[in-house]
Parts: sequence; C-alpha cells; structure tokens
Amino acid sequence: MKRSALAVVLGGLVLFLWGFVSWAVLPWHESVAHKFSDEAAVAQVLKANAPEQGVYYLPFAEEDHKPGETAAFVNVLPQGFDMNMGKLMGIGLITQIISAFLVFVLLRQTRGLNYLSKVMFIALVGLIIGFVSHAPYWNWFGFSTPYVIVIILDTVIGWTLAGLVMARFTEEKTA
Repeated sequence: MKRSALAVVLGGLVLFLWGFVSWAVLPWHESVAHKFSDEAAVAQVLKANAPEQGVYYLPFAEEDHKPGETAAFVNVLPQGFDMNMGKLMGIGLITQIISAFLVFVLLRQTRGLNYLSKVMFIALVGLIIGFVSHAPYWNWFGFSTPYVIVIILDTVIGWTLAGLVMARFTEEKTA
C-alpha cells in the first residue's frame, strides 16, 4: 500500500515537474503559438463583443462558415486572469497526482509485466490521452498541426517520465 501511494505521488510530481520544464524552460510551446500584431486592438474587440467568460467560435453557426473567411476558437476572460502562482501550482500538482492515480489504477489491472513493459504501458496511456484530447481540435477547429504535435509529444513525454518512476514502485498482485 505504501509503495502504491508512493508510485502515485511520485508519478504526479514527475508530471508536474515535467510540465514546468516543458512550458517554462523549453521553447517548443511558444514556437507554435502566435502573438497578435496589435494585442490592445484585439483585446478591445473581444471586450466589446464577448462580454462574458467562455468559449467563442467565429463564425458561431456552422452554416455561417464560408471557405476562405477567418475563423477562430477563443477562450475569453473579460475580467482578466488571476495569475496567483501558488494557487495555480497547487491545483496543477493536485490534478497531476489525481491523473497519476487514475493511470495507476489501469496499470494495476495488468499482470506479469516487467519494468520496461510497465513503462511502455504508461507511455501508451499518455499517447492515448494526448491523441484523444488534442487531435479533435486539429480536425474540427483547425488547430495547427505543429501545435497539436507539440502538445501530444508533451503529454507522451510527461507520462513516459512518470512511468519510469511509477513502474519502479508498482508491486505485482499476488493471487
């Protein structure tokens, strides 16, 4: 039981630390995002036309979409965003530990896997998570291929690193 708890907590911590490295140290997320040429003008347009917090589509109705016209998928926070890093980091760590627990539950359903097979199992779960979560945005909303590839790779790398730790602390079930 202690080893299981350790596997979950350490797996979540590895995911959290990888997230920091991936987003704050490596340049790859920034390299697939673009800056508006006039952020103040865009902010004014959003403030005037998106009065409440939420996700907005342009055009809103599918039948209004015309090939060649600008389209957008935007999350708007008219009141701004509280960048309380302590709170955000705390929620992020808890989210990663819960995620590690859920993947650990899946891993515990397997039998007879050696260390490397456990790591590969967790990496595959990471690929499934990344693909199912992000590929639909590429297909249905036109998210750029480089962005989707980076975010899926980020997910797979994080889960592979977590798998290296979690597999080490996973005991085999006995009958």
